[in-house]
Amino acid sequence: MVQLKSFNYNETMKNARRNMGYPVVQILRKTLWTAIPVVIIFVFISGYSFWEIRRQNSLSLENAVNIYQTDLSHRLDAIAHFVQWTVVHDPILDSFSRDKHMGDFRQAGNDLRLRVSDMQYSTGSEYMYFFYWDEGDIFINASELTVNYETYKKIKKKVIEDVEKADNSDGFSWIPSVIDGKTYLYYSITYKHRTFVSLVSIDDILAPLFNIKLGSHGNIQFLSLDGNKYYQSGQSPEGLLKYYYNTQIFPGEEASLPFTLVIDSDMLGNYGKIFMLQFLVFLATLALSFIMGGYILVTYKKVILPIKIFSSNLSKMDSLSDSDVGALDLTDSRMQELNQINDQFKSLIHEITRLRINIYEAELDQNKFRIHFLQQQIKPHFYLNCLTTIDSMISLGDTLAAQKMLQFTSKYFRYLFQADKDFVPLSSEIAHTEDYLDIQMLRLSEDIDYSCDIDEKDMDIMIPPLLLITFVENIIKYAEPAGESLKISITGKDYVKNNEDYIEICIKDNGQGFPAEVLEKIGKGEYLTTDDGSHIGISNCIRRLKLLYEDRFDFYLENDNNGGGVVKLGLPKSH
Repeated sequence: MVQLKSFNYNETMKNARRNMGYPVVQILRKTLWTAIPVVIIFVFISGYSFWEIRRQNSLSLENAVNIYQTDLSHRLDAIAHFVQWTVVHDPILDSFSRDKHMGDFRQAGNDLRLRVSDMQYSTGSEYMYFFYWDEGDIFINASELTVNYETYKKIKKKVIEDVEKADNSDGFSWIPSVIDGKTYLYYSITYKHRTFVSLVSIDDILAPLFNIKLGSHGNIQFLSLDGNKYYQSGQSPEGLLKYYYNTQIFPGEEASLPFTLVIDSDMLGNYGKIFMLQFLVFLATLALSFIMGGYILVTYKKVILPIKIFSSNLSKMDSLSDSDVGALDLTDSRMQELNQINDQFKSLIHEITRLRINIYEAELDQNKFRIHFLQQQIKPHFYLNCLTTIDSMISLGDTLAAQKMLQFTSKYFRYLFQADKDFVPLSSEIAHTEDYLDIQMLRLSEDIDYSCDIDEKDMDIMIPPLLLITFVENIIKYAEPAGESLKISITGKDYVKNNEDYIEICIKDNGQGFPAEVLEKIGKGEYLTTDDGSHIGISNCIRRLKLLYEDRFDFYLENDNNGGGVVKLGLPKSH
């Protein structure tokens, strides 16, 4: 009797496949055909990364220049207004007349320097000022000089020559001028034989842009509105380099500036190292893939099996969280090259994580800059109004009122110039608001019925600085009570929202209330934009609140049934 051995077909086929060999040419051919799509994908991804990095760098430069242009436009407008007002209306310059003597001229010059010094505090000391009286042939510098004596003489010569030529072809505008081989922006007004000039170096104006990394061959060109080049920070890239550099033009007309900027920048900029790192990682991965293909020719057990392990572990990445990816081990310890890939992959994950943190911190810094920029949008008119009021009080002999005005004004501006923090105590903001109302009552000689009803325990709550004053200023400027004195009340009450303690600050007046279009825009979540700039402070406050609290705040505008506008601010007690 013949005994039959048991036969397992599946096990036999597995052993056959396990013992089957592959010709070397076939293995090399498969490796080559596998490498071709890898190279194509690599080229495509690299090209897309290059394009995206170039676009992001250009956008980053454009945003930075737009912020710079907006700030500079406001500053130049403020200085132009100051120069015009001073030469036409400032009583200090009345001392420069034929019936006065040299002592009067000297005192008037000192007073003018003090006035200019106050202006420089807000606009910058790099802006120089000069005064020329052609009838008395008197030329003085109204600010500290930042140029040498030879340049000062040439500036004096230009001012006198312009007055003698009576050249007003450029109107009231800033014009570029080259003096002693250096480019300046020049603004001059002549009125009744008195000429007031503001002058600033192009190097000082463009100083904020020099901090931007433009590359080793990057440069900034300064063009007048008619296209004449007055300044260039460096040599433009030539040859093949000019294809690697972006040229971006920022027209002066669009930014309300008297000059156009042309900037050549490295198209990769700050992201160049990231692109090179990505490029090198792809090359390293491709090279290691060929190395693994070579090892396939040596042995199945030492190469193919580790690759399968590598592929199996790599396929698990999609199901892992970000924290688990860093701890993922893609291979075992039997193959040195794959272990190197594993280390490089972990290094790449670590680098990507670090870059994400850096980008997040950069966004935080940008938000802080925007908050600071919105807080410092202070017009110079209030400075001048306060000083003019004090001058009028002294002229009328009302020294007691002038003393009070000086005390209130000093306290007001001391707080204003120190409000560089994101949050201040509510008590400080209330005190600042009361100082402002004291100033307005002295200036306008009108009584304001003001009341504040906030619990003492809430006075230590931290809120953004210069927040309440915006709405109080809006009331002073626009509220018109019918037949009675202006009433302003500030109240506070506690409430809970989403298991978090809040305080509601309510600011109310007895004026005519808010226009319907303002309430409609605020209700739709839109910002207020008007041609005359009215209510712009409310929009700035909303922007600041969004930057500081995101969606953790409440804001309402409404009109009271008995008349008057009502502003309600709901702020979390802990920020």
